[in-house]
Amino acid sequence: MTSQILEKVTILIMFQHQNIPDGSLWISEIIYKCNDRWHVRNVKLSYLHPSDYISIRNPPLSSMPIYKLFLDLYYDDFGTFRNVYHFLGGVYAQFGNMPAHQKKLIKNHFVIGFIPFEGKFVEFMIPFISEMKELEKGKVMTVQGQDAWIIAGLGVVMADLPQGNDMTGVLRHNANKGCRTCKTTKESLSAHNQDIVTTLRYHHITDEEILKISHETIMSRRDQLCTEYGLRSLPSILDKLKRKRHLQTPQDVYHATAGKIGRLLKLTCELFSREGKDNFIEIWKNFEIPKRWSRLPNPITHYNSFMMSDLLRLVMIMPFLLNQFLKESSIKRNETAMIQQRINAF
Repeated sequence: MTSQILEKVTILIMFQHQNIPDGSLWISEIIYKCNDRWHVRNVKLSYLHPSDYISIRNPPLSSMPIYKLFLDLYYDDFGTFRNVYHFLGGVYAQFGNMPAHQKKLIKNHFVIGFIPFEGKFVEFMIPFISEMKELEKGKVMTVQGQDAWIIAGLGVVMADLPQGNDMTGVLRHNANKGCRTCKTTKESLSAHNQDIVTTLRYHHITDEEILKISHETIMSRRDQLCTEYGLRSLPSILDKLKRKRHLQTPQDVYHATAGKIGRLLKLTCELFSREGKDNFIEIWKNFEIPKRWSRLPNPITHYNSFMMSDLLRLVMIMPFLLNQFLKESSIKRNETAMIQQRINAF
C-alpha cells in the first residue's frame, strides 16, 4: 500500500495564532525522539520562521530595484590590551551577504567605533540602533546612479562569553542558568543525555519572561524571577531590532577554545617548581619555531600579554617543549601528590 496525498489543508500552529477560527485544523503538540525514546512536547517549544515576525514594506515604485542586506556585529574587549594597558572595547560590522573568502579580508571589516574606559555599550550603540531601525523599514538610496530600495537587518552578533550574554539579556556564565542558548543548570552542563529541545531558550518564551520581570514591582521578587529564568533585569538594547536573540548570538567557538587553552597553559606553568621554570625557559629560548611566526613572549613571566593567536601557537609546540625537560623534580611536590591522588596512582 502506497501513501497518497488526497488534498492539501491549512494547519495552524497554536502559539502563532491567538484567534483560531472554528473548524480549523491546529497543532498543539509535537512528537519527537530523544535518547531512543519517543516524547511529546508543547508546540510552543519551537522556533518561529522569520516570516512569522518580520514584515517589510514595498518600495515606493514597483520598478525600483531592491537590495536586502544583513549586518553581522562583532564586539570585543581586547583582553590583551586591557591586561597590559587599560580597558578598551571595539565594535565593528561586516556585511553578511559577502562570500566567505571576502569576509576573511581585513578591508571588509568596518569599525563602528571604540568604547573607552568606563564607557557603556548601551550608550555607544544608540546611534547604530537608530540607523538600523530606519533601514529595517526600508530606505531609498542611490546605488550606481540609480535609486534603489535598501532593506537591512541585524545578522549574527558575535562576542566573548560575558559580553555575548549581556547582548542576549542573559545572566553571566557563572550563574546557575548562565547559558545564552539553553536553560540547562550549571550542574547539568556536561550531561550527555539531556533533552535539549525542552531546555533551549526560545525568543517568544523569553519575551514573556522579560515581561513578567518588568511588571514585578517588588525588587526581591524581581531578583527571584531573574534567577529562575537566568535573565538580566533589563533586556539588551539590541532587542529594539528585529532579531532572534538566542539564535543570532551564537557561542564564539574561537574565543571559547582559545580561552580554555589559555587556562590550561596557565595552570600547567603554575605546576612547575623553580627548577622546572628555569629548565622550561632555557628550552624555550633555544626552541626553533616556524620562520613565519613572530617571536612569542615568555609564557612564565608574560602570560597576560599573550594574544589568542599566541596561545594557539604555543599549545602546538608545548608537548615538544615538555618532552625535552620534564621530570619529577620539575613539578612542585604538593602538586605531584595531588595529581597522583586524582588519577589514583598511589
